Amino acid sequence: GVSNAASSAPVFAPGMLMAVYGANLAPASASATIQPLPYSLQGVSAAVNGISAPLWFVSPGQLNIQLPYEITSGPAVLAVHNNGQIASWVFPAGVAAPGIFADAQQNLVPFSAGAAGQTVVAFITGDGDVTPSLATGTSPASGTALNRLPSSRQAVSVTVSGVTAKIALNRICPCLIVRAQATFTKPEKPSPAVYHVGVTVGGGTDRHRDFCV
Repeated sequence: GVSNAASSAPVFAPGMLMAVYGANLAPASASATIQPLPYSLQGVSAAVNGISAPLWFVSPGQLNIQLPYEITSGPAVLAVHNNGQIASWVFPAGVAAPGIFADAQQNLVPFSAGAAGQTVVAFITGDGDVTPSLATGTSPASGTALNRLPSSRQAVSVTVSGVTAKIALNRICPCLIVRAQATFTKPEKPSPAVYHVGVTVGGGTDRHRDFCV
């Protein structure tokens, strides 16, 4: 099966980090150590609709790949090549499919706590095509001006327990591949024990819990 690597939901969009699950997907585990991301690890490669897809991680039971920015909405075919053996999977691609990265307890990362009025960073994937355009498997060059960092072509919003939060930054920053940085300020309101943070891109939404202090 396949899913959004951040939300584990079966939603997919260009540029997103996809998790692929199965058996005999790779002869051994390996992670990408270079940028741009490689198109082959341990003799394993992948393609979506015939377009090569960069690899973030491979193992016998799981692959993490970046969906090419070139794919379009509609049925898509993933092909995995493991040293001459091929497996395929059909999945639906959309315009946006946001997923928020969280830890095993579903706490927001990299910050699992924060007070009302504090600015917090979240990492997301699945925000779809970006502007300025970014080559698949790459991140912006170090030193790129803030206003030239890629951002989603779709409208992006953040809510904290249903209250709209002010977004300070929504860009793909240098060294971040397949992940966008959403920096937002928690609304000033009575603090519950747990806030629910939601990110909406286009018509898609993902939510994770964020513990507060």
